[in-house]
Amino acid sequence: LSSWAMVSDSSDSSAPRNRTGRSAKGEKGRDQELDQFTGEDKPEDGCGDLTGEYGNIALLMVLYTLQGIPMGLSAVMPLILKERNVSFSDLGTFSLNSYPFSLKLLWAPIVDASYIVTVGRRKTWMVPSQLLIGVVMIVLSMSLENLLYVDQPQILPLTALFFLLYFLCATQDIAVDGWALTMLRKENVGYAATCNSVGQTLGYAMGFTGFMALEHFKLATLPAFMFFWGVVFIVVTLLLAVGKTEKPVPPEDEPEDIPTAYRQMIAMLQLRPVRTMVIVLFTWKAGFAIVDSAAPLKFQEYGMPKEHMAYMTSLLMPVYILLPVVVARWTSSSEPFDLALKAYPFRAALVPLTVALAYCTPIVNGSVPWGFYTVLMLASLMGAVASQCMFVSQMAFFARVSDPAMGGTYMTLLNTISNLGGMWPPTVVFKAMDYTTCKTEDCAVQADGFYVMAALCTTWALVWYLVGTGPAHRLQHLKLSEWRVR
Repeated sequence: LSSWAMVSDSSDSSAPRNRTGRSAKGEKGRDQELDQFTGEDKPEDGCGDLTGEYGNIALLMVLYTLQGIPMGLSAVMPLILKERNVSFSDLGTFSLNSYPFSLKLLWAPIVDASYIVTVGRRKTWMVPSQLLIGVVMIVLSMSLENLLYVDQPQILPLTALFFLLYFLCATQDIAVDGWALTMLRKENVGYAATCNSVGQTLGYAMGFTGFMALEHFKLATLPAFMFFWGVVFIVVTLLLAVGKTEKPVPPEDEPEDIPTAYRQMIAMLQLRPVRTMVIVLFTWKAGFAIVDSAAPLKFQEYGMPKEHMAYMTSLLMPVYILLPVVVARWTSSSEPFDLALKAYPFRAALVPLTVALAYCTPIVNGSVPWGFYTVLMLASLMGAVASQCMFVSQMAFFARVSDPAMGGTYMTLLNTISNLGGMWPPTVVFKAMDYTTCKTEDCAVQADGFYVMAALCTTWALVWYLVGTGPAHRLQHLKLSEWRVR
């Protein structure tokens, strides 16, 4: 269940870059990123004075919270689709909707460099993106009766509409990330990351658990819920467009040209350590795909109410918020990736355990099976801890090896690769589950594709740990100069 509590991490893809090719955050920005993971304090930065900043922080919280709501609604959809007997292959198709957030690096330089001066560098993209999000949600709310609540849900149109929502949210995220760097005073820029994390998590919970609770008590339907938030998006955006002005871009912070940004990305991918890291990041999460994607739907298929899963997911939210602070001491060494490699076998061991729990799922009719739920919650908690340890360790390693001359672009490239490494396995697993399922009398061997893929994922995780740990560990011993674009 831990995967259902995850929200898309928004890396600093929109960090302003100046004409010298260095990030506007520069070396100091990279030091701040490192401090975030190492816990080392920089005396010269200190704790910024928040006088006059509370309104800006509140605005950022609102913007990031709104961003998380469509993501939460997107996570609700597979549970509803499964209730309507949609195949796992179709669920794999629907999972493609979240890819834009992992691919936003492809158009981030365009959002960063192109803008209307009279409107503002960030509002040029943020205002139309948010207005369109509101419009799409309203249109979607009016179309659900014909797309979702029919005998055969229309998977392709639903996927396309949610794909568009994610694309607009990703574009809004690029603009908001960049605006936060200039909206807040330099000494308070660190609060932007807090607003991002807390806001997205809160928005995701409102869209996922909030809707589930309202539906459970018959206080709202999905069309009404989406229509309401579509209107909220439009109203908030109009108020923002009129009531909040954006500071003009100083000459020294003018972004570099778009071709230069793309050339930098290509140069990074030609580095041998980066190519090795691509292989690691594209393969190490594949063994967890059955747990991260299909297991919750299998619990639901076997009789566990989706509302109960939503409530359990909410209980895990504090883990995702607080654990990065707790484990910072273990990622402050010269080998921060070691924490991820140590957490890997624990997360791998949870794959067969979760599959066994799915097999033993009791049918919930009235009385709550507290014993089963307790074991499932403990397993989900262990998965959440292992998952976050891997994530924080990975981010600390990215911050350590990123070339400061490339600013936010280097970090964002590594984050994009990592996100893609977590996106393709669920899609493949969903598709493969239907192909490996055969339960009719004509089958030579009757099999449930869920358990077939569970065995393959468990094997993959074991093989990766035996084969991939060594190369991943050795990446930490490379000189930083080997990670630099010459």
